[in-house]
Amino acid sequence: MRIIVLGDIHFPYHNDKALKEALYITKQVKPTHIVQIGDLYDQYCFSRFTKKNIALPEDELRSSFQLASRTWLRVRQLGTEGVKAYQILGNHDIRLIKRAEERLPEAQELIKKSLMELYRFKGVKTIEDDRKELCIGNITFMHGYRSRLGDHMRFNRTRTVVGHSHTGGVVYEQYSNDILWELNAGYLADETAEPLRYRPQTTSKWTLGVGLVDERGPRFIPI
Repeated sequence: MRIIVLGDIHFPYHNDKALKEALYITKQVKPTHIVQIGDLYDQYCFSRFTKKNIALPEDELRSSFQLASRTWLRVRQLGTEGVKAYQILGNHDIRLIKRAEERLPEAQELIKKSLMELYRFKGVKTIEDDRKELCIGNITFMHGYRSRLGDHMRFNRTRTVVGHSHTGGVVYEQYSNDILWELNAGYLADETAEPLRYRPQTTSKWTLGVGLVDERGPRFIPI
């Protein structure tokens, strides 16, 4: 089993060079599974924080969907026939749903049903509930909601793969007679783009790269 994990992409504010390198790594690895760990889209227009008027919501969503569709198409063209592909939702992916919940709760399900069309791609299984984990073998995949590496593993008490914090790496811990680990897949976004400038400091510890899990264990591959 060889699993490639594509970290937070934040379309349309992605890092094109890093994404191309991630797809090249994917081709070389010849994975059996590919997981996009969430925050496929940024949905900057629906952020509740103070923001600049960069693009109209419909334009941002249209551009994001076109870029994501092309990316999943390229994945299928990498000679990865038979690979199992999964799309997880992250906190940015559900920004529009959250705004609907706050301002128009009676339309929340209708908006979610329409929004999910933006996450359906040929040959890809989408986990449409952002609260639901994906399990492959004895490994739990989730977007994540904590910043400290290892916190999800400690809570889940399982081998865990996450994104969210944009900080790639692996941590191991001994539990009884078992060794558990957590892999963070890093990110593939453009930190110089306005929507990604929400870091608490100018010297960022964010790391471009992809995650890999195979017979040798979990690894973060920096780009």
